[in-house]
Amino acid sequence: MELRVGNAGANTVDDHVRVLAAALEQIPHSSQSKILVRVDGAGATHGLLQHLEALNTKRRTVRYTVGWEITPEDEAAIARLPEHAWETSLKQDGDLQAGYQVAESTYLKTCDGWPEGM
Repeated sequence: MELRVGNAGANTVDDHVRVLAAALEQIPHSSQSKILVRVDGAGATHGLLQHLEALNTKRRTVRYTVGWEITPEDEAAIARLPEHAWETSLKQDGDLQAGYQVAESTYLKTCDGWPEGM
């Protein structure tokens, strides 16, 4: 989080990169070899994801999760999933979470311009 004046713009790639850099600086050096970054939909930009990809080195692995608003194309990809693809989701403690399902949809929807494998 970054406190700024009330009339400042927000959610630009530069804003996200700056906040990310400040957060990463706080991680002890001994814990910087494997990093997971969680970004909400506001950060789902080509620029930020390219920056995250560029943070990977021989000594540091950076992985990330990104949220976004589900589009009609996303809904169409989800609708193509066969019934057997769905599994009961898990709670944080590993127990089954009745009434909630998850499925792997990788490669059902392709988006140009995003990092490979997204």
